[in-house]
Amino acid sequence: MSSDLLKHAAEIIEAYVSNNEVQARELPGLLREVFGTLTDLSTKGTPPKINETISDPETEEDVVPESYTPTEKKKIEPFLPIDEAVTDEAVFCLICGKSCKALKGHLTRSHKIDFDEYRAMFDLDKSFPMVAPAYSDKRRSLAIAAGLGDKLRDSRRKGAGDTQG
Repeated sequence: MSSDLLKHAAEIIEAYVSNNEVQARELPGLLREVFGTLTDLSTKGTPPKINETISDPETEEDVVPESYTPTEKKKIEPFLPIDEAVTDEAVFCLICGKSCKALKGHLTRSHKIDFDEYRAMFDLDKSFPMVAPAYSDKRRSLAIAAGLGDKLRDSRRKGAGDTQG
């Protein structure tokens, strides 16, 4: 049975990789995750949807399964040490290890989570960088070179000059 599950997991990964950019070092973790999910589904059956309730015959009450509370995200082991997750040129996703210049798009597209959920998963401080420092500096210098903020600064100067006179 597990060889069938492994075969199905490989087929799922193959379909995913053919439509998405995935680094080679991400494949083992991805395969483990898909295989684990298939194994869980085959032994436990189809899990209920997040907002689906289950009737408990003993108490005749509707119960939302504990494992599917949408507000709580489980804490997981980071893919790499947190102190190695930020380099000058890249920020690495602690969930899968993908190298990014900015994490927001990757987190929302690949993991369907936002910054607050990501920070909660790994107990990260609000000051933890989500953008590579070199990329941030480059974007800042491009904005300054394009004159972004000049009109605002000039209007503030003019406004301050009007109140003094």
